[in-house]
Amino acid sequence: MTENIKDPCISVCQYDDEEICLGCRRTKTEAKSWWRMTEEEKLNVLKNIETRSSSAANNYNHYV
Repeated sequence: MTENIKDPCISVCQYDDEEICLGCRRTKTEAKSWWRMTEEEKLNVLKNIETRSSSAANNYNHYV
């Protein structure tokens, strides 16, 4: 049942040069197709978000 996995959207919906959302860290394709994904596909996207989020944090280390 895919309704149990919450949509990670935080209503920012702005994309970087690689078409990754600055808010939820999904690709445009992942965001647009979220509602019709299987539970397994959604879990895969959530894993991808974790990876993208940790690498995105590293991109800003030079500002600190």
